[in-house]
Amino acid sequence: MANVVLPYVNTYQSRRRKYAYYRRDGIRLRISGEIGSPEFFQSYQTIHERFEANDAPRRSIRSGSLCELIARYRSSPEWAQLKPSTRKDYEKFLGPLEDDFGNALVSELDRQAVRIVRDRYAFRPGKQDGDEPIPSPRRANKTVTVLSILMGYAMEIGMRADNPALRPKRLKTGPGYRAWTRDEIQTFLREKPEFRLPLLLALGTGQRGIDQVAMTWDAFDGDVIAVVQEKTGARVWIPCHPELKAVLERELTLRTAKTILTSSIGKPWELSSFQTAVSKAIRSAGLRGVVWHGLRATAASWLAETGCTEREIMSITGHTSAASVSVYVRHAEQKTRAVNAIAKLSSRALDEKRQARGVTSVFERGNKS
Repeated sequence: MANVVLPYVNTYQSRRRKYAYYRRDGIRLRISGEIGSPEFFQSYQTIHERFEANDAPRRSIRSGSLCELIARYRSSPEWAQLKPSTRKDYEKFLGPLEDDFGNALVSELDRQAVRIVRDRYAFRPGKQDGDEPIPSPRRANKTVTVLSILMGYAMEIGMRADNPALRPKRLKTGPGYRAWTRDEIQTFLREKPEFRLPLLLALGTGQRGIDQVAMTWDAFDGDVIAVVQEKTGARVWIPCHPELKAVLERELTLRTAKTILTSSIGKPWELSSFQTAVSKAIRSAGLRGVVWHGLRATAASWLAETGCTEREIMSITGHTSAASVSVYVRHAEQKTRAVNAIAKLSSRALDEKRQARGVTSVFERGNKS
């Protein structure tokens, strides 16, 4: 399935299928045909020409509504300055807000309304008819985050005086992406040796998948990989772990593309294809409860366990907030303190046994003389 970039086109994925919509002037029309096929381009061209000729159906946008606010936000300089990947991410939440709450007046939204919006997306439908709804707290919380961005923009353009979506009560999302255990890593390498380079690159750099697939051989100088993170724009300079360096040097002699990671046919990965491939590999390796992004947590955890500070970890992973990595440092410190505590307890128990048998250490005898 090809990826296409066309004006006013948004794509959505549901149950492993991708759908494309033409969204313009408050109207959303489904583009028929498989994305990238001749039928798809013909359908797109027909819809686009109707809009260009002002012959398309128009939906009356209520003045002062959330739908109007979203339309104005999409045409604002703030929106234009966002990275394409960020706009694409925001569209996942703007579309549902527009469809489900588009007629609501921006001036009348309050904290209760924000809670209603949050709860509306707290569950997804089951995979099969009759299945129990699937909790989706992250989706609900992210929707509120995007709504807060909209309300902030509404304040700037005079549509309201405050932001009711600012710092709302969030739904609990659990511990987040779990770090992989060493046994899981060894199992994956044993079952999927073809993914050794991607896995070592993920563990050795601690970067997101979107940055892993974008890494180029030009960014590797034999000792260091330079990364410009897609999400934050941060420039990260990462010395290579010896094991990662050895693999990169070997692969460098076999390079078939500009990027370090390539598909099975030697072509650069598209992010969605890479995510699908590694997800399938994880499942077929028999692993459960882990995802590829969890390797970023693994890298941060290992750095913390070696005694790295929050700032040192951030210098590798590119996190912009110390709070994002403090959990790894706290966990590592707790493990160290726990080991020390049990060692002290064991030493005391051994001393008590010796004393009960009338045995003292050389140092104890020396102190008594």
